[in-house]
Amino acid sequence: MLGYGTAAAGAVRAHFLVALGATTILVMAHSFIMFFLIATGVEMKELEKQRGWGDSFRRRTVGMKARVFPPMTLALLLVMVNFILGAAAHTRAIPGWLHGLVAWATLAACLTALWREYQALAENNRLIAEVARRRSEAPGGGTSAPRA
Repeated sequence: MLGYGTAAAGAVRAHFLVALGATTILVMAHSFIMFFLIATGVEMKELEKQRGWGDSFRRRTVGMKARVFPPMTLALLLVMVNFILGAAAHTRAIPGWLHGLVAWATLAACLTALWREYQALAENNRLIAEVARRRSEAPGGGTSAPRA
């Protein structure tokens, strides 16, 4: 709502600072979650291959990423595009309503991504717990030599 009052003196500066902070946090959060899911998926896939467990973890992580990565990517792109469009709206290179419209679309995309990330992280935690359970059930409490 801060953006709708930017005609007042000094409001553009505050709007810019809030937008800069929000953009930084959103880009970092979505990126960190994306890289966390990639890293844990790789680790589970390697352990699964090493232990001869088949490809169940790989298939499930690929499916999970297919559900969460598209909205995350869209949210990341819209956050960056909207930040850039804010400068264009400030210099009157584009109409202000266009920046506002993209801002609402960005909010919707970020909320959708947040919900999907919540679901994916919960599913990822269940997979990690399953890996830990399988390792502890192995002869020797998970310290046994991997099967060839």
